[in-house]
Amino acid sequence: MENMEFMKLTDAEELAMCCVWEIGGDVTLVQVIETITQKTHSEWKRQTVSTLLLHLVDKGYLHLYRTGKTFYYKILKEKEDYKKNIIKNFIDFWYDGDKEKFIEELRQG
Repeated sequence: MENMEFMKLTDAEELAMCCVWEIGGDVTLVQVIETITQKTHSEWKRQTVSTLLLHLVDKGYLHLYRTGKTFYYKILKEKEDYKKNIIKNFIDFWYDGDKEKFIEELRQG
């Protein structure tokens, strides 16, 4: 994870990326639409999901490529690295980087 830069994601982008990670491998727009619909129990428009995926491409989380007539999204940032980055940033911001303070607060409930 060292030297890996993570651009901040909106809640919707994060949801779309979580769906891509859940599917795994190289994914299609249709697969992401199906997964996000199942996860949220609501219909998502093709254009909305496509826009979110393009944002993820622009932010360096995915790579878009085409094989024949099908477009695929390849994962560039792994879920575990993303989670570590989110946690590190949270601890840095709220606890001045002190993991022990964070853990102590978790223990207190």
